[in-house]
Amino acid sequence: MTFRSGAERKDRWGWETISRGRCRRVREVGADRKGSALIEFAIVAPILLMFSFGIISYSWWYFLANGVQRAASDGARAAIAGLDAGERQSLATTKATDNLRAVGSYNMQQAQVAVVEQSNRLTVTVTYDTAGLSIVRLPFVPAPPQRIVQRASILLGGM
Repeated sequence: MTFRSGAERKDRWGWETISRGRCRRVREVGADRKGSALIEFAIVAPILLMFSFGIISYSWWYFLANGVQRAASDGARAAIAGLDAGERQSLATTKATDNLRAVGSYNMQQAQVAVVEQSNRLTVTVTYDTAGLSIVRLPFVPAPPQRIVQRASILLGGM
């Protein structure tokens, strides 16, 4: 290695050495961390955003599923007041539908309420289709189930 002075320097084992000034510059280049945070953020940001949008997407789906379950439960509770099967079905359907409307986040064309009465048990099933909701369908997040189906059952009759 030739230095500015033109003389080569060798250590006691015969290896070429670098002057102290040059060695300092090499260390400074290795220690320069400008821009490293930007590169780290560019690597981590897509993963962080994917997790954030996934949390938002699944939270919204869970909110809808919770509301559908609440509608089914309230419909089943309202059916207790009915005197015959027709009145119980009407009360359960009306209460479940009103409950979904009260939340305001549901498209009522995508909601279905079914009331089934077998012997001494009444079951209210509320089904909601989330196909039209864009927040639940993000391309880079695994999608939750498209149909939300929740049931609530009550026993009819006395003790």
